[in-house]
Amino acid sequence: MGDERGGGVLQPLDDGGRPAGPAEPVADLAAAVAAREAAERPRWVWASAATVYPALLRAGIRLDRCHDVELTEALLLGHAGR
Repeated sequence: MGDERGGGVLQPLDDGGRPAGPAEPVADLAAAVAAREAAERPRWVWASAATVYPALLRAGIRLDRCHDVELTEALLLGHAGR
């Protein structure tokens, strides 16, 4: 999750999607994401990639794997006809 100053919070999750450690506030979200992506190649889960990913792209960061919860919900609702 990002904020308007470029900082944010990273929360590690286990394979079941449950918190796997404490939430970690970071002053520079792009730098923290770049470091974690390079070291661990995690699967990222964003509430809305539209709010986070543009800033990462401007910083030259591309993610290998990412899930957008808002987009997934829209796809499932669309499939259900809602």
